[in-house]
Amino acid sequence: MGSLPPVLLYITLLFIHETWGQVEFLSLPDTVSIKERSPIGTSVHNFSLINCTSNNPTVTITSVTPPTTYFNTPTQTLRGSVFNLQITLSSTATLNAQVVNEYILQITAECGNETVTAQLFVKIIDDLPEPLCEPKFSSQVGDTVEVYSNVPASSTIYTVVLPKMTAVTYKITSPSPSPFTVSPDGTVRAPAAGFANANLNYQLQIQVTDTAGNTCNGTLNVKVLPVYQNSVNFTSSSYTVTIPEKGGPGYLVATLKATGTDVLYQLIDPSTIYYIEPGTGTIRTTFNLDLETNPSLVTTILKVRAYDSTQRSDSATTTVTIAVTDVNDIAPQCSPALVVKQVPQNTPVGHIIDTFSCTDPDYSSTGLTYSIISNANSLYSFRMVGNQLVINNTLNYDSYEMASVNFQYSATVVVTDNGTPKMTANIPVFVTVTPVNDYEPVCVGPLTYSINENQPFGTVVGQLNATDADYPFNNVEYSISGAQNPTMFYINPRNGEINLLGPLDYEKQTTYNLVIKLVDLNNHTLPDAQKQPTGSCTITINVQDYNDNPPICTPPYDEATIHSTDSTAIPVKSLTCSDIDVTSVLSYTIVGGNINSRFWMSGSSVMHNPFSFNTDGGVYDPENYELLILVTDSTASPQYSTTATVFVTVIPWTTTQPTPTTTTPTPQKKTTIVNQTLEYWQPDTWFIVVMIITGALLLGAIGLLTWALCRRYPCCAQGPKDATEPLLQERSLQNTNQNTNQNQQPPPPSKEKKDVAPVSPLSLQFDGRARDPMTGREYLFNSHTGERRWV
Repeated sequence: MGSLPPVLLYITLLFIHETWGQVEFLSLPDTVSIKERSPIGTSVHNFSLINCTSNNPTVTITSVTPPTTYFNTPTQTLRGSVFNLQITLSSTATLNAQVVNEYILQITAECGNETVTAQLFVKIIDDLPEPLCEPKFSSQVGDTVEVYSNVPASSTIYTVVLPKMTAVTYKITSPSPSPFTVSPDGTVRAPAAGFANANLNYQLQIQVTDTAGNTCNGTLNVKVLPVYQNSVNFTSSSYTVTIPEKGGPGYLVATLKATGTDVLYQLIDPSTIYYIEPGTGTIRTTFNLDLETNPSLVTTILKVRAYDSTQRSDSATTTVTIAVTDVNDIAPQCSPALVVKQVPQNTPVGHIIDTFSCTDPDYSSTGLTYSIISNANSLYSFRMVGNQLVINNTLNYDSYEMASVNFQYSATVVVTDNGTPKMTANIPVFVTVTPVNDYEPVCVGPLTYSINENQPFGTVVGQLNATDADYPFNNVEYSISGAQNPTMFYINPRNGEINLLGPLDYEKQTTYNLVIKLVDLNNHTLPDAQKQPTGSCTITINVQDYNDNPPICTPPYDEATIHSTDSTAIPVKSLTCSDIDVTSVLSYTIVGGNINSRFWMSGSSVMHNPFSFNTDGGVYDPENYELLILVTDSTASPQYSTTATVFVTVIPWTTTQPTPTTTTPTPQKKTTIVNQTLEYWQPDTWFIVVMIITGALLLGAIGLLTWALCRRYPCCAQGPKDATEPLLQERSLQNTNQNTNQNQQPPPPSKEKKDVAPVSPLSLQFDGRARDPMTGREYLFNSHTGERRWV
């Protein structure tokens, strides 16, 4: 164990002495561990006695559980006003963790008229693994087995016996390779080819390894004897028998049988534990075997001889290994056997209620398992950590359920060993909880509220609810913590109702975060009112937008210049308007200046329809427009609006539709030979003559019909070029007049009759003529619709 530097320890002890002034131990009670093979005089524990006014206090070990004399009386040295004490191992100490793994020392100090008592728990640690092999087998000389040269091949000649039944592996390390084999159960078998000769000696080195990696090495001397032809012989040179303990005296161990007539049996090495019936070869126990009182009974090796009653020289020997297994029939023993504790309700999770010191008196103690059985009110309140009972969940005092059971938790700690059958010990546990006003008031329910920015003074924003888990419940006072600048809200101290005090403006502030202070008025256990449990929570008040601002367009006046032939899909102008009310949805409507409805709105963009500057058509659009556009921010009440003005100048323009210059690629032609059989019909000569005459008459009729139509409609007689020439002359004249008078209205059409050629119906559809640059052919076009027709 670590210790403080002497000077620091002395200063600390002096401070404690000056502060408290009560005789007490330092570093007690405590739990220490010591190895079972520790030598005599080993320090077990160092501790101190402070605040003792006597110069010669008496410190003694008043009791040890279980009773023993392994510990010396504490030695003491005085340093300042502190007595340093040390407990060491006595000369009689023979620690054995298999027998006792923990001692409880009761230490008492008498200082004048004052007495102080504390406990020290000393745990014994098994520092070395228990040897796996029997002493004789693992000795330098080793064990010896004699076999005859005629034993069957691969027959069992020896069995490695372990003092404790555990999982191990066996391996012959010498000689290597070895004619002998060892099986997983520890039986050594003769060579697979048998023994060729007698009077041979073998020395085998066998290594035994357990699952923890602990090993032991044993020596087996095999003597091969010549075959003696006698009538007495055992079927096996060795036997292994396992019996349970506490079978009582005369318990049947095994019955040996040897070949021959009038065979008697005897023990070569007489044993006080077992005896053999000479006539039957039955081995029995002489008394009740109990491994707890006599652990050496776990393994016994008997050598049995069978002989002919009439010819004693005819005999045979065998080895019987008897392993006694422990019967798990003793329940664990624990201290304390009953737990009655009282703890405050704010005891932290993980606090140790009690520590149990339990042992299993059975010889083959395989460890103990601790568990807890809870009733309905203590479910999940406690848990076992090893042999310690600790608090698993916060203990509750403030509930009607706990009041019904007098605020007492009850459970049962069950200690179970790992033997077969399992034995258990039950320890009742009663833990009473004392009240502590440890709960702070907390907010429950919604912490976010919403209010419209146009609400008047005194409007209820919402109500905050808070709870207090201490008796009496929910006795809480509300207040707003911190200064409000300006003061916008007020909370009712008793019911938590939040009211509006000032005007709200969403455009200036959208959210208010208020820290609400909660004071627990239940201060019956705390005389100082300043120590009242308090809590706080932050609430959020969201201001909802109300439409109270008109939209704004930047700039309010704008202008645009376009050509009359511009695409109708391109916006004339896009307005930039906004509204600081976030919920506003702007809509745009042309309310003035839209002559002939040549403009329309697409969102915030001003779009146009085709213009008409054809004096012959009867509609001539103005070239300047002053559009008044109404911008509204809502379709419902309240609704605010503004008016934006857009000045649009339209330049009349005539252009031809450009012919695409993209060259159509000519696909490469591939020569393909196609063989096809054509079937045709060859009419008679008379049929051909009839068809020729009929065709001639039909062509004549069509010619007469065409001549009659041309006489009735003279315009059909004119060629395409003649029909379109007046149209081109009129269009050219119109373009000249437009270029000369762009800002003037066109003159009214002249009522004088002009001597011109008749106007073709095509002039009503097309107002231009052009030549295709690719083919060289002429075509007519309409500059408004883009329609074309080849001439």
